Amino acid sequence: MRIEKAAIEDADLLVYFIKRLAEYEAFPFDVTVTADDLRVNLLSPSSTAEAVLLYAGEKPCGFAVYYYTFSTTTGKRGLHLDDLFIEPEYQGRGWGKQVLVYLSKLAVENQCARFEWWALKTNVSAIKFYERIGAQQLDELAIFRMDKSGTSGLAKMV
Repeated sequence: MRIEKAAIEDADLLVYFIKRLAEYEAFPFDVTVTADDLRVNLLSPSSTAEAVLLYAGEKPCGFAVYYYTFSTTTGKRGLHLDDLFIEPEYQGRGWGKQVLVYLSKLAVENQCARFEWWALKTNVSAIKFYERIGAQQLDELAIFRMDKSGTSGLAKMV
């Protein structure tokens, strides 16, 4: 398996993998991403996130998307893994761990105070894997989200 940074011409392939991930996890929300969205917001020079593609020989077999955050309590950056997906036929080979090692090295090189990611509570196999490599679930945090209509409504409040 090799890891390569995604380029603008990989937008369609990334959309495919994003939809595969959503299907695999039975993602409970609509997946509305388009290749144009990714070209503008992920793969352009002005993007604040990055993507890598995973290859088994010459065959694309997965992807990861990550970005840097900032922690006021540490005064340092953090690295956030947004998504990681490996096609089921390639799982169980240690490749997920290789991707996390790759990203951990980026976090170390960039002096990040932490490396974080989320997992759907229904993705039990991923949670068990993350715990086996030493990651800890945080019980003291709750994730909050507003969709487009929620943010529009809040923005109109006086």
